[in-house]
Amino acid sequence: MKTQKTKDMEKALIRDALRKGKHPALEVPYIHTIDIGHGTYWPEGQWEYIDAVIEQQGMFTCLELKVSISDLHSQAAQSYVGHKNYMVCPIDMAFKIRKNKDPWLAKYPKVGIIGWDGQDSFRIIKRCKENHVANNDWRTLAKGMILELSNAMKYLMEE
Repeated sequence: MKTQKTKDMEKALIRDALRKGKHPALEVPYIHTIDIGHGTYWPEGQWEYIDAVIEQQGMFTCLELKVSISDLHSQAAQSYVGHKNYMVCPIDMAFKIRKNKDPWLAKYPKVGIIGWDGQDSFRIIKRCKENHVANNDWRTLAKGMILELSNAMKYLMEE
């Protein structure tokens, strides 16, 4: 269950992305796939949900939202499969992770950290390393975003 702080962070991320002309989606379904040849991909593993994905010009940024150190170290999956991958957390937590050399940094060395000020401002605390995204992963991310955005539209139609 999401805390109010998580919900507030999600809304701030959406506002920030839209303000910058990007295309955001929350709770994007994703499943790893393998290429079995001739442009056919087979699901491999279980469905995961990426907290937030932001697309701009065919590039995907995957974001995992964490509101506490215990949340960061929980058993919840952290899916970093985008061109750019960031963990987003309150700014004081972000500085604490970096200052204390939290074990999370060694586990995810290519993932960046974005700090949130509790309002509508975000700041990169640690830059991510850009990744190559295979065609099957790109398609899976695009499909997941379309599915989530379609579900959001269905929800709006019910109101």
